[in-house]
Amino acid sequence: MQKTLSLVGIRFIFLLCVLFIFCFNNGGLPFLYYLTKFTTPWLQSFVPWFADKFLKLPYTITEFSNGSGDTTYDYVLLLFVVLTSIAGTLIWSIFDRKRKSHDQLFYWLTVVIRFYVGFMLIHYGVAKLNDGQFPAPGMGRLTGTYGDSSPMGLAWTFLGYSEGYKWFMFFAEMMGVLLLFRKTATLGALLCLMTSANIMAVNYCFDVPVKILSTALVTLCIIFLIPNFIRLFDLFFKNKAVSFYEWKAPHFPKRWMRITKLALKYAAIALYAGVPLVMALNKAWFQKKESPSPLYGAYDISWLRWDQEIAPTDGTFYHQKWKFIAFDDYDYGFISYHDGEKVWFSYKTDTIKKTVKISFVEDKERHYQLSYQLYSDKGLRLKGKLFGRPVMIETEKKRFELMDRGFRWINERPHNQ
Repeated sequence: MQKTLSLVGIRFIFLLCVLFIFCFNNGGLPFLYYLTKFTTPWLQSFVPWFADKFLKLPYTITEFSNGSGDTTYDYVLLLFVVLTSIAGTLIWSIFDRKRKSHDQLFYWLTVVIRFYVGFMLIHYGVAKLNDGQFPAPGMGRLTGTYGDSSPMGLAWTFLGYSEGYKWFMFFAEMMGVLLLFRKTATLGALLCLMTSANIMAVNYCFDVPVKILSTALVTLCIIFLIPNFIRLFDLFFKNKAVSFYEWKAPHFPKRWMRITKLALKYAAIALYAGVPLVMALNKAWFQKKESPSPLYGAYDISWLRWDQEIAPTDGTFYHQKWKFIAFDDYDYGFISYHDGEKVWFSYKTDTIKKTVKISFVEDKERHYQLSYQLYSDKGLRLKGKLFGRPVMIETEKKRFELMDRGFRWINERPHNQ
């Protein structure tokens, strides 16, 4: 009975893991893209029908996997994967009753798990560099308040603030490399389990919509460690010397098979892990970062004077009372009004002529050119025409304790504000 339950359990885990990885690939195994581009349109038609017909959802599924991996579509698809795995296990067990062992099947499952989790964490590790996943807080975030930010926005600000902590996360997630080789896979699974558990905790506690995927990474690491559970308990709790379960690869009788297997393995590692890693490190270490605009920053408006003799050609932004103006990265900025509303604009700086050309997002066809003058590090003066009316704006640069404080070895008192 125990043996039968073990065989049935392995079949279910195999089907569940393989179907999940196929349906929730998320770039973990990039080559699957060439298959999923055919199946995804079908699933996006089937899942809403399944939800309406059998689950009786009170609304129609119109959002699919996007920046959020926790859409209604994703949860219904996950349910469908589980139900399909159960049905597949029953059919498999009926037609394969005489099977004695699934050792080879479990081995190949662990190979899939190792490469999926390994590539996924390497992919996320690379994203930590070069302001990828967690960019440094921009002017929009710095001029907002904690209370106005979402839990996810708060987490992104915290994680994006420190360049050093992003490198720490990078190295932690790069431990996925250990999963790509059998001899280091157990150590890699332990380290990746801790890393994935931390990712999962952040996603759950800060409402980050990647809960399904992060939970799956933790679960897959645990599944891989199942053969070593007792050994790990003896090692950590009984202080016993143990030898971990040895993953024995199937024997390929012919030399060309062995060479092909190794070639495919190392080609996949080089293509999906090596190349992205080298490119990211090259950019982080050797490529010169683009200097920010000399206007970068936020400026409180001390006074603003319009020419009263000329009527504005556009009163949309003119009649509002301006509080401050900010020039952010990526040539975007915004004007904040006293009522808290913001209007965004794109800008281009000419450092030779000392001019800045502004185009409001809500009216991209119109361009306004202002001359600028920076005096010391305290302020900015803008002069020119806005909305067809001459204007002069005097500002004082805002200071942010978060960005100015920096690292200090010695702190006589906690600086917690």
